[in-house]
Amino acid sequence: MFMPRLLLGSLIMGICTVVAGCTASPQPPPPTAAALPARPVPVDGTYNGTTQLVRGDPISCGTQDSFTLRVANKAFHYVLNQPQVTWQPQRSFDVVIASDGAFQTQSGTAYIRGQLSQGHMQGEITGDACGYQFEADNTGTW
Repeated sequence: MFMPRLLLGSLIMGICTVVAGCTASPQPPPPTAAALPARPVPVDGTYNGTTQLVRGDPISCGTQDSFTLRVANKAFHYVLNQPQVTWQPQRSFDVVIASDGAFQTQSGTAYIRGQLSQGHMQGEITGDACGYQFEADNTGTW
């Protein structure tokens, strides 16, 4: 009585071992090459671009203007002319570009902020009466 049960158990155990041994075990993923660290992209140079009005009166703010920024040592100076604002006809910004390409600075309630990556700059400039989005591309050194 015990013998057939023991044989049956051994037979089941043997079949399970064979089946488990024959199944394909998952293969480990192939080794990936270590990503090379990103080389710093030079940001200095002349950036030519356009601003597009997103807030304010088109007659007094203008709808689109071209502009040039000269970046040196990861910094630039920008003056926002706003003649429609009699108490503050200009706002000046001294901008420093972080190592990740981000920049932001404020002058009173006005500000400029954006991102620079691979020779392309984009962001927003908000003055006292008008707001703009801008894009500019590096055209080389100056």
